[in-house]
Amino acid sequence: MRQRLLMLMLMACTAVLAQQQLLLRRTPRLVQLKPQQVQSGTAALDLQFSRPMNRTSVSDATRLEPNVAHQWLGETTPLRMVIDSKVVLKAPIELSLSGQDQRELLLDRQQWWWDPRPWLIATRPVPGGEQVQLQTRSGGWIPISRVWPAIPSVVPLGNGRGIALVGRDQNGTEQVWWEQLTPRSTAISVAALGPPTVSSTQPLLKGEVLFAHLSSNLNGDLLVQSGGFRPGSDQALLVQANGKRKHLALKPSGPMQLLPAGGGVVMPTYDGLTLRALETTNQKPQILPGSRELGAFCGASGRAVLIRHWPDYRRSIELVIPGKAPKQLHLGDQAVLGVACDNRGERVWAVLGRWEQQRGNHELVLINQEGKVSQRRALAPWTLKAGSPIQWNPVTNQLLMTLTQPNRTNAHAGLINSDSLQIIKVINDSISEAQWLNAG
Repeated sequence: MRQRLLMLMLMACTAVLAQQQLLLRRTPRLVQLKPQQVQSGTAALDLQFSRPMNRTSVSDATRLEPNVAHQWLGETTPLRMVIDSKVVLKAPIELSLSGQDQRELLLDRQQWWWDPRPWLIATRPVPGGEQVQLQTRSGGWIPISRVWPAIPSVVPLGNGRGIALVGRDQNGTEQVWWEQLTPRSTAISVAALGPPTVSSTQPLLKGEVLFAHLSSNLNGDLLVQSGGFRPGSDQALLVQANGKRKHLALKPSGPMQLLPAGGGVVMPTYDGLTLRALETTNQKPQILPGSRELGAFCGASGRAVLIRHWPDYRRSIELVIPGKAPKQLHLGDQAVLGVACDNRGERVWAVLGRWEQQRGNHELVLINQEGKVSQRRALAPWTLKAGSPIQWNPVTNQLLMTLTQPNRTNAHAGLINSDSLQIIKVINDSISEAQWLNAG
């Protein structure tokens, strides 16, 4: 019996050793491609392998078409490929991937396609009310939400994997819904690339609310501020990208905004703006006093652009760099109707407005981080729609605005070259508001 047991143990050990040898000799495999949102470049792609890879070998053996400037980061797996910040993409990238792992075993060469360009989404008037739609590369529109009598707010999730919206019914009450999207920005053939598809639709809050405000970060987390019909029913709900929910014990005086990189929130108070951590810590919140409002975040760099209101009705634009006092970039008597900035806060765009002869004249200016206006251009005959955002996208190096004309009810999406400030295209289709949806 003992001899038989020893024989079985020996056979088991032999099988384990043989399996180990087989695994050691197996060639590495690509497990996953995952686009990432970064501030250091135009676009980034994480590559997860089954084995620790030799980064230099992968960099030398992999080919890109078009051959745009890029770099490889990481030690083993995952490796990150970052497209340089000065690259502007007008088409998908073909990735011919190869290289050796750290045992010098070769990864079988394989072809992949990656399209990091954003998608244009818009709230559009349709029979029965409004609907969120996405514009395809060919210029057509596809629905990504149901039809509501009105949609006062839409927020794309920062990771490109969904949108959240506030839908208003005929009675004026509101509901908060989430449309989960499945991206198709990476594929083994160019024909398989395409717009994201709606994978699920669900309410984020039970029942109706009196008001709701939404904010998202690049991780895909979502902050939902809402108020009910009873006193004290205001709440702040954090819906994390992994589905976990957390109620935040915060009492802001207005809409809050999640930090792009995650971990914190900018909260307005009666004395100014407060930066707080989402997790409970002993660290005191950072306070920026004065009548200021958040204009735009500069990617994940920690920088932001603020609009300050002065007692004499002047407006200033300030650049906030972590650890430093706000830096004034502009001061004047014109209204600051909207701002945007690049990932590093080195370029700031602003729409300035002044009423003249019973009509508004809007001007788009480009300001560098020293406060010098390097470009300016009148938007006439167009104006920026009141309350709509200005959004810059690093992949296409374009600004997106919702533009209107005097005495016209419908608005249009305008694409603007962020260097020359020339209007590239005004899309003829009527919309209520346009935004970028990142390629997930």
